Amino acid sequence: MVQSRFSLLVLLTFLCIARSQDFTAQLLKPGHECVRECKEGESPMFCHYKFTVELYQTLGAPCDLCHPDDKFTSKCPCILADGFERTLLAVNKMLPAPSIQVCAGDRIVVDVTNAMEGYDTTLHWHGLRQKNTQYFDGVPMITQCPISAGQTFRYQMITNEGTYFYHTHSGLQKFDGIEGSVIARLPRSQDGAAHLFDYDLPEHVVFVNDWMHTHIESKFPGLRTRSTAQQPTSILINGKGRWTDLSAGNTTTTPLEVFNVKKGYRYRFRMINSMTSACTLGMRVIGHNLTVITTDGELVRPQVVDAIHSSAGERYDFILHADQEAGEYWIQFWATGLCLDDQIQQLAILKYEGSDSTKLAVVPTYQEALNHTGLALNYPLTTCGHDTTHGLCLAHLRSGYEIDDKELLKEKPDVKLYLNYTLMSYAAEELFQNDSHRTYAVFGGTQYVQAFVNGYSFKFPPSPLLSQYQDAKHSICPTDGSNPPGCSGNCSCTNVFNVPLNSVVEIVMIDGVDLADVHSFHLHGYTFKVVGMGTPADLNVTACNSNNIREFDEAGKLKR
Repeated sequence: MVQSRFSLLVLLTFLCIARSQDFTAQLLKPGHECVRECKEGESPMFCHYKFTVELYQTLGAPCDLCHPDDKFTSKCPCILADGFERTLLAVNKMLPAPSIQVCAGDRIVVDVTNAMEGYDTTLHWHGLRQKNTQYFDGVPMITQCPISAGQTFRYQMITNEGTYFYHTHSGLQKFDGIEGSVIARLPRSQDGAAHLFDYDLPEHVVFVNDWMHTHIESKFPGLRTRSTAQQPTSILINGKGRWTDLSAGNTTTTPLEVFNVKKGYRYRFRMINSMTSACTLGMRVIGHNLTVITTDGELVRPQVVDAIHSSAGERYDFILHADQEAGEYWIQFWATGLCLDDQIQQLAILKYEGSDSTKLAVVPTYQEALNHTGLALNYPLTTCGHDTTHGLCLAHLRSGYEIDDKELLKEKPDVKLYLNYTLMSYAAEELFQNDSHRTYAVFGGTQYVQAFVNGYSFKFPPSPLLSQYQDAKHSICPTDGSNPPGCSGNCSCTNVFNVPLNSVVEIVMIDGVDLADVHSFHLHGYTFKVVGMGTPADLNVTACNSNNIREFDEAGKLKR
């Protein structure tokens, strides 16, 4: 009798699962059908995408086989990039990967098949909050097991409004091409910036990524005598661009990206900095102002600038008013910071309806971009909190929303975390003469470095923390700052901070690296409010570390 009841229960369970799957399948719509004008009160759609991730190539046979009318379109799997032949990792034979464009509240369902022999992979959904779908965030051994070669994994999530992107979160694969945009629009009646623009077009997504002419695996840990740098070779705009060989003076003739507008109208552009290197990116549209309205998917008070500077992972929405003489205008992108010496730049075209290309006879140079005197947002030579004549500090942008949760404003947070980011340099003897297996990078052919947060270097756990925390406990760093068992110093482990549910957490980021590089930090699954910024000079010290920052904070000297 007990066995019969158990069999009936199992049968009913399988029937419920099968019917649920059938119901979901009936709701699924091909992703391209979800690109639409978003309307208040409409039911959300279930948007289905099928992605195949594979090894592919630029300038391959499809570029010769496609019909001329189909060339460089979605019907033709030809990837030109910047005109240099190389292998890459591609999603559906596209660079960038397919753009997902939906309405906020739509559920996206993405089936990812890994067709890369010898590679595991995942997809991370950069900026999406993953409320109640945390298992689909896409970080290997944190939220899921990686997708093995030949296997398929389904991601499902409800989209929050804004400009986002997805990319692989496995190893160094992002450098090689697995990345694409995610746009979730609001109905105009709910969009706080709708009065500022006439059009928000799917084709006005500006996806920027850095690009190398070799697989990234050949750059890490790094070479000693040739091609020693980890800086990119080029920049791509929506997968397009040209490359100039500075040593030979030759430039490829591949197509540039073109953005079409009509005179008199205001257009919302969505710019995604999907670079992976620590180089910052400048962008300007010759002859036009840019009105910034969002950063990282969050509405800000409109700010008119002449140029925008961004770091890897950042996104900006801006309004461009097509109020100039009808013609074609250069859109210039240039890499700064660690890329300054290589003078890396890329161009796209803003094309007015009915215009010709006479204005494009003179190509703007890299030096002209550096000498540009207009107002620039996030100008790289502007220290935090201090504007200059030509630079507007990012900290001076103001939120476009009132803070709904007043708990965020309380004087003392429930939890305060100090995260001290440092780099440790090693002598070669420390790495190679004591049976060491440290993870390291070689900078400039001579410098061996490893990154640390609060004295620990990150190490992936043996099983996903979210689903199998108990199996990974032995790999987690001690909470008291001591060394894990078997390690005498500069230890690698999984650094976990436990915080109570619904608590207000304040994170104090400390840049303890004595280098003039810039790299953004990104928190998965959450948005946050920036309450203060500063530099060592503000505190009359030469460097910041966890000890002196704590002392300054306890003394009330950190500005908020």
